[in-house]
Amino acid sequence: MISLSKRTSMALFSDPSDHYCHRVRIVLAEKGISSEMIESSKDNIDPEILEISPYATLPVLVDRDVCLFDSVTLMEYLDERFPHPPLLPVYPVLRANIRLYIKRIELDWGSRFDQLADGNLKEAQAKKVRQELKSLVVSSCALLKEKPFFMNDEFSLVDCCIAPMLWRLPSIGIEIPNDAKHKPLNLYMKRVFTMPSFIESLTELEREMREVS
Repeated sequence: MISLSKRTSMALFSDPSDHYCHRVRIVLAEKGISSEMIESSKDNIDPEILEISPYATLPVLVDRDVCLFDSVTLMEYLDERFPHPPLLPVYPVLRANIRLYIKRIELDWGSRFDQLADGNLKEAQAKKVRQELKSLVVSSCALLKEKPFFMNDEFSLVDCCIAPMLWRLPSIGIEIPNDAKHKPLNLYMKRVFTMPSFIESLTELEREMREVS
């Protein structure tokens, strides 16, 4: 049984292979936040965690008397609680745009990625979903030509959401060719995957998914 009531420091309950948990770990590493990392399984969540996370999802963040679930909520909480370096723009319109990008990524990329990662699709359906996701990912090449990060000059919460899925593409049967057509995407992945905070965020299971450059 996990005890939450007597914690005096920040703790993240995180599945070591889950991309939603990974995005929060990137935020923690990028901001240099000291926290206890408690490995949990999204398939076997402790009953006490279920009291915080009613939809039986990870990650869950406990920060003394604050208990939160939902990865986007966690990322925004950490960005506001530890404002440097900022991962959301200062201006309201730009912040709203970042939130919209995250929502679109979750609806378009995340929904398909999760179907493939769960492994419950029949072969024909999995092939269709894989093709849809690859098409969506490759279509980002046009956007990645313009800015060093996703629709932004600075690393942001959008990148924290995208990077864990891109890192896991080989594990769901998607390879991005190393050619001129896909160069912006490959450069983006190299740029993000070699960031110290990204490397620090990786668990042992995640390191086995790809080579760290």
